[in-house]
Amino acid sequence: MLDLINSAVMAVADLLFGWLLRLPVGLALALVAVGTGSVITFARPFTTNQDLLRRCDADKRRLKELTREAKAREDKAAVRRYRLTQNMIGMTKMKQEGLPLLAAILPIALLGTWCFHRLAFVPPKAGETVAVTAHFPVSAIGDLAHLVPQAGLREAGGADAGGGARWIREIVKDPDPKTGAALGGVATWRVQAEGRDAPYVLQIRYGSFTARKELRVGQRIYAREIELCGADRPVQGVQIGMRPVKFLGLVPGIRPLHMPPWLVAYFLIAIPSVSLVKRAAKIH
Repeated sequence: MLDLINSAVMAVADLLFGWLLRLPVGLALALVAVGTGSVITFARPFTTNQDLLRRCDADKRRLKELTREAKAREDKAAVRRYRLTQNMIGMTKMKQEGLPLLAAILPIALLGTWCFHRLAFVPPKAGETVAVTAHFPVSAIGDLAHLVPQAGLREAGGADAGGGARWIREIVKDPDPKTGAALGGVATWRVQAEGRDAPYVLQIRYGSFTARKELRVGQRIYAREIELCGADRPVQGVQIGMRPVKFLGLVPGIRPLHMPPWLVAYFLIAIPSVSLVKRAAKIH
């Protein structure tokens, strides 16, 4: 059910924003972030009392002037009154902020979902080495897993004694970085693929179970990074190692907050853009 909803959302989002994928990824991300700020800003004339907000801003400017004058003549009582009045105006303005955010939730959710699926990673290119990692329960450590060969796909981890590709991997411990205890088992292949319009469907076999994971190569879009099979399955999930998008090649992610680089750049652009668009459009 969730996959169907996600597919429907992405179909609409691709129709609206798919043209951005023809642009450099940094420019596309910047345009989406500014677009987010614009959505929030242009919702304000329909959801707020603009005359009230305009008068509030004018009153705050005048109160700042009066506060400076009161400080100059060392009138502490007047300074306290002006600050109290400023706080009251601030509360009045704050009450106007709820509806614009509520009105913008749906389009922002659409933009955010599209970014997550289209601008979070650099799509793999033809011939690029990509890590394919399958995750297993701890009980599978020491067993063997098999990535099924297919046309257009080669395993680049090295050749065996017979000259063939190493499609069979031993499942090894996935250690906890702090304690070293096994979190599970993993098997990793390093694959290279020819570019094509149709996605590859990777098949990883362990015992009688086969896990499937889509891989797109040489396209403007990438496949989902992780395909979860279920914690109770012999193969719990399959992950594709792709390069994360970094705005201008510089903006990093914030690991403690689980924020990938694209999301950090998105907020760094979107938040200031609200003020800039408001000033440019003269919206309060």
